[in-house]
Amino acid sequence: MSNLKFDPHGHVYTLRNEDGTEWRRLPSVTEVIQGVGLIQFNGVSPDVLERAAAFGTAAHRACALDDLGDLNEQSLDPNLKPYLDAWRTFRGDMKFDAIEQPLWHPVYGFAGCPDRVAGNSIIEIKTSAVVPAWAQLQTAGYAILADIPTARRIVVHLKSNGTYSIVEHKNRKDREIFLCCLALFNWKRNNA
Repeated sequence: MSNLKFDPHGHVYTLRNEDGTEWRRLPSVTEVIQGVGLIQFNGVSPDVLERAAAFGTAAHRACALDDLGDLNEQSLDPNLKPYLDAWRTFRGDMKFDAIEQPLWHPVYGFAGCPDRVAGNSIIEIKTSAVVPAWAQLQTAGYAILADIPTARRIVVHLKSNGTYSIVEHKNRKDREIFLCCLALFNWKRNNA
């Protein structure tokens, strides 16, 4: 039995203590970045945010099911089809080592779920209007979790017209910056 539990509805990671008696909550990569103020949605109505999050979740799920060969296209929302087509074009014959597999770090004490791991690549899928700057810290956090220090970190930006673009994160300092965010997040949590 795994010591890590992931609740996808609340996006909550919990880890069983070594003696097996208790579970403790681990912050996620995105929670860390948001907790230090780098992810903000000021001025965006909660309804719009909720719809965008639900759509992004549905697009991620469709891509994952397609990668696993389990997608029932007849049940697919037609609005998701161009995003899935864009993903399929990007993916081609690529094979993945992990598809949305929850991971945790035993030293740093955080968790996350990279969209895809393929060889030495961390692949993050985005369906937002633009790729946010904080995504570079997100991919750095996932590279730490996947224990790939020299990972190629890319975002595949799926678009409503059935195309995609790739944003590659090459700044080696992103790892250090993410770890600084984690330290600040933990400080705030322990001193609030």
